[in-house]
Amino acid sequence: MGERYLKLRTVVIVAVIAVFAFSMFPLTPRDFFETFRRSLKRADDPAAAKLVEDARLRQQAEPGLNPAAALLEAAEAARIELSPLVKGGDMAGNADVIAKVRKEAASSIRPGLDLNGGVEFILELVPDDDLLGKFAKEGGAKDRAGMEKQMSAEFDRYREQAIETLRRRLETQNIFESEITPYGSRSVSLKAPIVSRDEKDKLLKLIRMSCKLSFRLVHPQSEELLKDYDPADSAAFLPPPGYEVLSASGGDRGYHYLVAKRPEMDGRSVARAMPVRDQFGQTKISLEFNSAGAERFGEVTGKNLGRQLAIVLDGKLYCAPVIQSAITGGSAEISGRFSNEEAKDIADALTSGSFPFRIKVTAVYDTAPSLGADNVRNGIIAGALAMVLLTVFMCVYYFRAGVIACLALAVNVVLILGAMAAFGATMTMPGIAGVILTLGMAVDANVLIFERIREELNGGKSLAAAIDLGYEKAFSAVLDGNLTTLLCALILMMLGSGPVKGFAVSLSIGLIASLFTAVCMTRLIFDYMLRFFHWKTLKMCHVFTQPAFNFIGNRKWAFLLSGLLIAGSLAVLAFKGERMFGVDFTGGTRISCSYAEAVSTGELEKVLRPIDPNVRLNYKSNNSAGDNRKLEILIRDRNRPAGQEESAYALSDRVIKLLNSEFPQLRLSDGSESTVGGLVGLETARASAWAIVLALLGMSVYVAIRYEVSFAAAGILALVHDVIIALGIFILMGRELSLPVVAALLTIIGYSINDTIVIFDRIREDAKLFPGKPFGEVINYAINRTLSRTILTSATTFLVVAVMFCFGGIVINDFMLVMMLGIVIGTYSSIFIASPIVMSWHRKIGVNH
Repeated sequence: MGERYLKLRTVVIVAVIAVFAFSMFPLTPRDFFETFRRSLKRADDPAAAKLVEDARLRQQAEPGLNPAAALLEAAEAARIELSPLVKGGDMAGNADVIAKVRKEAASSIRPGLDLNGGVEFILELVPDDDLLGKFAKEGGAKDRAGMEKQMSAEFDRYREQAIETLRRRLETQNIFESEITPYGSRSVSLKAPIVSRDEKDKLLKLIRMSCKLSFRLVHPQSEELLKDYDPADSAAFLPPPGYEVLSASGGDRGYHYLVAKRPEMDGRSVARAMPVRDQFGQTKISLEFNSAGAERFGEVTGKNLGRQLAIVLDGKLYCAPVIQSAITGGSAEISGRFSNEEAKDIADALTSGSFPFRIKVTAVYDTAPSLGADNVRNGIIAGALAMVLLTVFMCVYYFRAGVIACLALAVNVVLILGAMAAFGATMTMPGIAGVILTLGMAVDANVLIFERIREELNGGKSLAAAIDLGYEKAFSAVLDGNLTTLLCALILMMLGSGPVKGFAVSLSIGLIASLFTAVCMTRLIFDYMLRFFHWKTLKMCHVFTQPAFNFIGNRKWAFLLSGLLIAGSLAVLAFKGERMFGVDFTGGTRISCSYAEAVSTGELEKVLRPIDPNVRLNYKSNNSAGDNRKLEILIRDRNRPAGQEESAYALSDRVIKLLNSEFPQLRLSDGSESTVGGLVGLETARASAWAIVLALLGMSVYVAIRYEVSFAAAGILALVHDVIIALGIFILMGRELSLPVVAALLTIIGYSINDTIVIFDRIREDAKLFPGKPFGEVINYAINRTLSRTILTSATTFLVVAVMFCFGGIVINDFMLVMMLGIVIGTYSSIFIASPIVMSWHRKIGVNH
């Protein structure tokens, strides 16, 4: 590319960096009322000042009232429209203005439960009449007591469905790092990284929506029968059998209708819902049905021409349009006086699914960060140390080129944080570790390009020509490696759930940012150095000068070693069985105690680790309750003999006694315990497993298209090889499978396939250059020519991970241990397993490669 379009490329790159740098701010929440003042067209508007003063007085009178709700109440009481007072358009009412201000006041990146705490809702699930009726019909119960008994037997299955519905609703708000677990016999504990009061209220409103949608016919003589209806004396009116009186709460507010109790169809047929604007600027909710729903809706509207069809959501009638003709297009609309935010929330809830329960909020707690300050500080210090060592290594090994790579890494941090802010991602401690790890992996693209430039310089090319050819020849491997991993991440994002989806979002952001800085930004810097500083050459150190190892000749020994490692790993996993799963998957005992003086959770974890190395602790409080300070411990007794039931009482007594003896200032008392399920529900695990399988298939299809089927098969087999062996060794070391470990295994998949793709790309290139060479020699030559890059990339990434493992604290220790194993095993498999499998399955490359 040389210096072509230098100014244009400079403008584009600077603009991209500026946009994402701007997206990073504010890093902390702003004052809501100050943000409202800044959004005014006139900063000294007396009406706005009076509203703010009134809102503050309301907060003083009602301490639990959040500033957004206080300002909205003040505006409604004064009958003031806020939209003419503030800047910006597309605001239909006061609720939209409040939503806009709340968004501007929020911090750019939401910190996770582990870093900043959040809120916990204890939600009691009360079965509705439809669910009880279903039990009566399916279970043969003759009375309500029988229905309750049948419901109790099946309750856990329906509670699992409710948990997944709640999880999907939170994901519509870009909250992927929530914790939702069974709580007691009939409740659910929902923890979310939300700290401001207005966000809590908004989330609580979303949670409470059962979103039971029904389409019901209106009585043909509704208006005539209700002409003398008095809402104040509704008991005096007797509706016809099978009908009830509903008052419209949306666009037809003030009207009353006789609506059939039995719906013609319900919301289970809704495939998609979204807010839209009509030609008059009114917000509506557009519904799209699935194929069965579209057919049924066409049938209902076709048979009832001229009648009104009431659309009822959570018992509220929103509209009752007249059926003019059969609607066979598979869509409908709900009209009403919706704000933009309300319409979006309802649409998201309809899409995520309805509840077979009524939600009763029994308690709300503020939760402290699950990580102690020491753990967070250690993790940040370890990350900073790792990046300093990585910077020093790159600058010493590649000299001036290394400095350019380090500048690209610094910009990478800005792009990743800015993108996470723009997409509303949640930052957790494993997420911080993942960002640092992404930076370590980002070095790979730079190393690959620099090694290509070195080859061209050794071949006698000028620096300008070597840079041109280096980027050109490395581009294919860099693009294929990143796109393959990105394809995996996108599939996980679309089909995964919970932590898998959150991981996929972070991975996608990191990959795109790394690709941009490595390919675009570093090239631009080189062009400026050539143009203004007239660089003539680049000095670089060497790992190998002319390596000529016979990797293919030793493939049988490598296959034997890998076979033994895989067999041993599978044996370990089979022997451990359910004991290899941590509390994230199996659940355990939740112990809740009052405490007198808080002790660092890191210190508490050290004491409890002999019982359960993955114990979870956090402090929580409820300002509206008298007994408002609680320490909650989620623990599982690993020393319990297999097959023996765990005694919650015995375990809780032992834990409380142990902690009180080690930390007398805690003074734990009033202990209560309950058995809880895992943080990963059955539906989440199933969805995530399918997502991972489909991601592997998608990667294999991409590699097969870009290379050959034998390359795709070899790459996938190498990935399976890496995951099995890494997991087997990890479990053999006495560790347990947890959510951070799953994220690490997914990272290994991305890292390993990227490493393998680089070697595959060189095999394809060399096969074209030396068409007469035996295929085994081509593979050997390709592996040797990429050996320096393979060793350097693995060494730099391992350096980052090792520092984080040693100094990052307990929380990310398992994650980093799996990554260390994965880097070593992935490097080995790329050289000794993937390429030899291609040799064994495909001894001759086609001419098109």
